[in-house]
Amino acid sequence: MTGVTVVGGGLAGMTAAWHIRRLGIPVRLLDAAPQLGGMAGARMIDGRVEDHGVHIFPAWYRNTLRLVDELGILGNLRECHTFHQLLPGEFPAFRSAVTPVADRLLFYYGVIDLLAQRYDDRDQSLHDFLHSRWYLTEAAIADVEHLFVASSAAESHAVSAAGFRGSIAAFARHPGRVRMPKGDLEQWFIGPFRQRLEADGVEVRTGTELLAARVADGRLSTLTVRDGAAMTEQDVDGHVVLAVPHCGVARLGPDVTGALRPPHGVAELRSRPLGALHLYLRRRLPGLPDEHVRLVGSPHALTLVDVGQVWEGHRTSLLNCVVGRVALLAEVSESAAVEILVEELMSYLPTLTWEDIEHVCYQPHSTEPFFAPGPNSSRHRPVSSTDLPNLHLAGDYCAAPPGVAGMESAVRSGLTAADSVRRALRPEAPPVPVLRIGTVGPRAARGLRTALAPLAAAVKLLASRRP
Repeated sequence: MTGVTVVGGGLAGMTAAWHIRRLGIPVRLLDAAPQLGGMAGARMIDGRVEDHGVHIFPAWYRNTLRLVDELGILGNLRECHTFHQLLPGEFPAFRSAVTPVADRLLFYYGVIDLLAQRYDDRDQSLHDFLHSRWYLTEAAIADVEHLFVASSAAESHAVSAAGFRGSIAAFARHPGRVRMPKGDLEQWFIGPFRQRLEADGVEVRTGTELLAARVADGRLSTLTVRDGAAMTEQDVDGHVVLAVPHCGVARLGPDVTGALRPPHGVAELRSRPLGALHLYLRRRLPGLPDEHVRLVGSPHALTLVDVGQVWEGHRTSLLNCVVGRVALLAEVSESAAVEILVEELMSYLPTLTWEDIEHVCYQPHSTEPFFAPGPNSSRHRPVSSTDLPNLHLAGDYCAAPPGVAGMESAVRSGLTAADSVRRALRPEAPPVPVLRIGTVGPRAARGLRTALAPLAAAVKLLASRRP
């Protein structure tokens, strides 16, 4: 193999291939699945194109939005204006906030307190941070924890407080509307991206799975791949970008993981399944907005969007639901899991009946978990360059500023992997640009925290006297 081989056709691998090819270097892109996109893509299930889940593009996804703009498909995203919250028994009345005013004020003070923390050499779980704050009420803590598990599949004890701080700072430094695709990502994002890759000369091969890798003389020397029923060993004459999940990298053995920077840390990273439930209805369900809805207090941390109102070609409701606590259903059959989740939805949406449901697509994603940075995980997240001069790394688990995960982390890692290749093969070329995600310095937040401490104490006293 000459040129560069990118193994893994998710968003990280596609981004790396795109920018490496723009350096004038031959690139081939391999993926084990029948289509590209990974967790940002879609696949055919029961004759329908189904997204991996619900995807959003916050304004601070700077590198992702720039990529979308470069592909000429920024118009494929729509702006969202409100995040709705629904309590049991209140349909069709939606709220923008659910906690009492005092609890909300204390939570905002908690945000300032979190921004005042310096997590340079230490970290803690979000759970430990929240439960160690004297001013936070149980209502405020419960609301934050439920909101987080609904979006990341990780309970608060498994979430990095430093990461949560980073995401809050990113939203604060890059305010703006959250965007969502106007249709499934295969049609509106991944499909056009693949077309541009192939038009620019990238050789795309799907259905090709990496089984093993061998190292010799300080270089990656051989890849073992399975293409259909055939298994072959291929000598590596050029460079390789590994853009597979961290568990796939760990399976390649110590010769590969020991070359990562830091070495042997990838086995410490953890991912968790984030489920998806898509309900195709026979009618337009009245009373539902066309933007995100969080079902407050939902046992399985359900959120939903009725994309049937905004996606082309739909005249009835299509409820795309995220199942944050899908792991609770691991021991039951898929049919039983669907029944449990639909009954839970009906407890919030009383106008929804079983007769309304034409088709169900349930994806527990137990074999495709979502990476959520845990406490102290930043020390284990590898950089794109390795100690093997012809091996580079990309993936949403790669080193990134605190709080940066999901699509933005994947795209960012693809850019840094492409730049690692540039330094090796085209050092005279300009660096591959990576846009910086802004943060908030702790010093200013500490001053504000001190100034507002008397107010927080007074609000906490009022909240404690509440019946």
